[in-house]
Amino acid sequence: MVLRWLLALLVVATLLGLYANEHWMTRRMALDGRGPGQRLQVVDDSGSGGTSHAELVDGGSGGPVALRCEIRPGFEWPFCELQIEMAAGDLDLSAFNTIRLWLHAEGPTLDHGPAQVRVFLRNFHPAYSAKGGVIDLKPHEVVFAPAAQSMPVELRLSQFMVSSWWAQSHPLPVPLMGPQLDRMRVFSVSTGGQAAPGMHLIRLDRAELVGNWVAPETFRLGLVGLWMFSLLGYLAWESWTVHGRLRRSMKRSRALEQMALRDPLTRVANRDGLHRALDLLLQVQGEMGFPLSVVFVDVDHFKHINDGHGHEVGDQVLVLLARALRANLPRDDLLARWGGEEFVIVMPQTPAEEAMAVAERLRQVLARTAWPCGLRVTASWGVAQAACPADLDSALREADQAMYRAKRDGRDRVISASA
Repeated sequence: MVLRWLLALLVVATLLGLYANEHWMTRRMALDGRGPGQRLQVVDDSGSGGTSHAELVDGGSGGPVALRCEIRPGFEWPFCELQIEMAAGDLDLSAFNTIRLWLHAEGPTLDHGPAQVRVFLRNFHPAYSAKGGVIDLKPHEVVFAPAAQSMPVELRLSQFMVSSWWAQSHPLPVPLMGPQLDRMRVFSVSTGGQAAPGMHLIRLDRAELVGNWVAPETFRLGLVGLWMFSLLGYLAWESWTVHGRLRRSMKRSRALEQMALRDPLTRVANRDGLHRALDLLLQVQGEMGFPLSVVFVDVDHFKHINDGHGHEVGDQVLVLLARALRANLPRDDLLARWGGEEFVIVMPQTPAEEAMAVAERLRQVLARTAWPCGLRVTASWGVAQAACPADLDSALREADQAMYRAKRDGRDRVISASA
């Protein structure tokens, strides 16, 4: 459920982010010649041998600026141009994708159609603009008739192509060919190529560059990164939780296995636990664990203890017996409750003679143990030896039989199966 909510939240955040990048992260910059670092001027063909005359009409107080131009005959390419120069430093247009123009143009044309304008974005580069003149700036142009368009005219910067006449007079190496708008120095609006002699007027009501504070490609790449990071985070979290569940499951399994192999009262191994320990011993030590001795221990007169003092005292006797045996045996020896008041000790790498001595020592430990209710508790002991793994089952039977012989012979004694 939590994962579904997180996924839904991520989807909503992605959609909101895309919408915000499109509509709320818009970056705008006015091009009006009045902003900080902008300089407004007009030029005409008089500097190139023509006789046309350009005049700036300033609306003042934030009003639109206009270019009044008298195109005069006698020059092959007559023009007038309204220029806005980035006097404070070149402008990198990579942060923008569109330029919006509110333009009005009127005047006679050779084809008697609506008056056209040419919009230029002129870029600086030391390789071709070393002289510093406007003529050496790489011009990118778009030509259109304002009267045939609804305002504002929205031009993508990708629509601006390098002017062919400039490219022919400024041959460039391959890396510098094509559009470059990383250092735009001059934005200008000029009369069109079909301008006829007469009076022309170009009024620039407004011009603005439009882009995103974060480029859509970068923003979308960031969203992809967010999804990938979220996916990796989810996979890591899922892996961690699965491993956690697996660890807990294995821990519970081991706990259940230990419970199944351990006597719940005395906390020593039960009969199944002893067989599991013997299997493991044979896998690890093999023949090296032999000779191996088996000792059966049975509490004497345990029924009398239960009948005379209750099963609770009987349980206490069994617990104390198991503790006494475990505390006085080497760690490698195996101790298990065989059933009822009967216990089994398995001693690897121990011959029967040594096992008899250990059993005698344990019998004396029981004699010195303080038992509940002032009881005197003794046990009967049977010892047998297995010379190899194949003798192990018979050694268990022989030790059990020797323990019963000890009971018949008077209890509280150690009997060897070989005696």
